[in-house]
Amino acid sequence: MGDILVAILLAATYVGSMNAGPNAKSQATGPTLSETTEWLQSHLVGVNHGRRKTVVTYRLKKGRLPKEVEHQITDIHESVVGAKFNGCSLVLEQLTKGDDYSVFTTSTIPLDRLTGASLSTDRYNPTKVGSEEESTETTISPTSVVVIKLEAPSMIIPFRRKSTGNVPPEWNAVPYAGNHWSLIIRSDDDQMPPRLVKAFNHALQLCHTDTKPEPF
Repeated sequence: MGDILVAILLAATYVGSMNAGPNAKSQATGPTLSETTEWLQSHLVGVNHGRRKTVVTYRLKKGRLPKEVEHQITDIHESVVGAKFNGCSLVLEQLTKGDDYSVFTTSTIPLDRLTGASLSTDRYNPTKVGSEEESTETTISPTSVVVIKLEAPSMIIPFRRKSTGNVPPEWNAVPYAGNHWSLIIRSDDDQMPPRLVKAFNHALQLCHTDTKPEPF
């Protein structure tokens, strides 16, 4: 009787393990790398941020109110236009467009060498510069934006840019090819970025084989 009971228990254990199948591991660790990067690829494209930059210049005269002499408004739009994963490598394409220019940036991101992904809020504070005769005030609306940041331990994120039109001077101060410590993606949506950050960190954990991935 005892031998029969042992045989029944062994059979039940075997059937239970067979029923668990290959999904048992994925249930414990969350989506696979392929599933995670497919989800990221489909949700990254279209992430965007728009802002309006207003620059007003005033002429200053002692004893008189400041006189506005120039008023410039520029609409700026940033968007992710391409995202292609190859295992633990991501080629990300970002486009920045102004009223009369565009800048296209392609970055190659090694997920297996990143330290992490994070979420923050950047604020556009108004600025004022000038002299005794003239002053210029710059404001940006909206005043804040959600930012996804991918960080690396060193300058291992290669990028290259190309541009058309009347590119603002601040772009000319930035190299058009090189390597970065980090990459940022700005978004006007406050719902999707937290999910993207969790997915990125899950992919990073899967690419770093010495860490245990957490589900997202």
